[in-house]
Amino acid sequence: MNDRIVDYIHYHPVRTQRGLEILTGLVPWLIIASVIVGSFFIPDVIAYFIIAFNIYWLYRCVQLAFYATLGYLNIRATKKINWQEKLKPNSVWNIIIIPMVKEPLELAQRNLDSLLAQSFPTKKIMVVIAMEERAGKEFNRKRAELLLQKYQHKFGHFLVTSHPLAPGETIGKHSNEAYAARQAKKTLVEKLKVPIEDILITTSDIDCVFPEQYFSLLTYKFLTSPHPFNNFFQAPIFMHNNIQRVPVYIRLPSIIGGIYFLSVLQKYSQRFLNYSTYSLSLRLLDQVGYWDVDVIPEDAHLYYKCYFFLKGKTYVTPVYLPVSIDAAEAGTHWETFKNGYQQHKRWAWGAVDIPYVVKNFFLHPEIPFWDKLVKLSLALETHFAWSTSWFLITLGATIPTLLNPAFARTTLGFNLSRTSSLILTICMIGAVAITVYDLLLRNKLRHMLLPVTYLQWLLLPITGLVLGSMPGLESQTRLMLGKYLGYHVTEKKA
Repeated sequence: MNDRIVDYIHYHPVRTQRGLEILTGLVPWLIIASVIVGSFFIPDVIAYFIIAFNIYWLYRCVQLAFYATLGYLNIRATKKINWQEKLKPNSVWNIIIIPMVKEPLELAQRNLDSLLAQSFPTKKIMVVIAMEERAGKEFNRKRAELLLQKYQHKFGHFLVTSHPLAPGETIGKHSNEAYAARQAKKTLVEKLKVPIEDILITTSDIDCVFPEQYFSLLTYKFLTSPHPFNNFFQAPIFMHNNIQRVPVYIRLPSIIGGIYFLSVLQKYSQRFLNYSTYSLSLRLLDQVGYWDVDVIPEDAHLYYKCYFFLKGKTYVTPVYLPVSIDAAEAGTHWETFKNGYQQHKRWAWGAVDIPYVVKNFFLHPEIPFWDKLVKLSLALETHFAWSTSWFLITLGATIPTLLNPAFARTTLGFNLSRTSSLILTICMIGAVAITVYDLLLRNKLRHMLLPVTYLQWLLLPITGLVLGSMPGLESQTRLMLGKYLGYHVTEKKA
């Protein structure tokens, strides 16, 4: 059976890809439609499904609280250690790629200043400012001159690249990074003869601020890893740079996302998928052919690419020093909201990896079945819960009794809303954990006394819809219809 599927994939690659894309976009709509239609014909089944989903959600909330606690304790313990002192003399170089299009120059300078403040020797750091030709040659030249003048002699190497969009490439961070990384390799490996095994490469958003010991700890993790060339290194990332300044409808999902990913990083460790700002060896990146130049959600896709290339032997090592970035922000509330929606839609576009993982599930029989199944199930759970959870949690218990009055008069129908409400009330343990650990990480524990700290959670049903399920559904529907998403740079304010 597997051989027939493999043959079909090989002989019908376009048909296979489109079929899987359609199926990926169809599944969330089938889940939502099944709840509505099933309420007329099999209300008992739908009611038990809703209760089961609520229990699953409670399980996730308890897990979030537990693993966020462990993650926070790991961060505290990690900050107390002098990682540069623990580093023995070594020959490791760190390349940091900073993609830049038309963002404020001050964001790049803030990022670079945090690199200058590193305990790791700056003379072993190579910075690559990765510009794009589409921004305009004169525009790029002026910005490059300003950055070179201020920073060129403060690092081991400082390189500014200008990515020309080639045929077959799509606009975005993915193709720009691939070009910049190849240019960096030419400088360090081919010209200066630095062994490629001695080079770590980090992809950094322009608004990143790195803690002082970040690259010392990263280098230590690399040197002490049992499999350094099969590893991604991932720090927890929090949108703390401007979190107090952004509107509450942006602030709330930003806070939730940061603590959620901290807990997931702690929980899964070796099975976690890298995102946003992360590191790996240049040798591994070179072996797999860098980022794919036609896949917009480059972070998780690069992980899957390495996973199948290395026959399943790919790992993620947590780096428990938080990196701080900006939440979506613009000049007006409406522009800020649109900015946030576009950002979440771009993240949700990561559903394009589902067809890729499904195809390679069958194309790589050498990888243990259960290991592949875990990777596939994580991808499915992440993206389908993203697009459907709001409907199942917020409306799920109401739909069967609203659409089927006869069912509402049964014992199960009468108790459905009460049971669901009780379970979801207990789920507030997750909200408490998110609130507490976010304030602790920002050293703002006194904000526990402010009413807005609690009142902002009243917006969760709204933000969960408009900045959660809606962008998720739009991305997956676009994938189903073949209306592929273009790259949208999230506007940032200095």
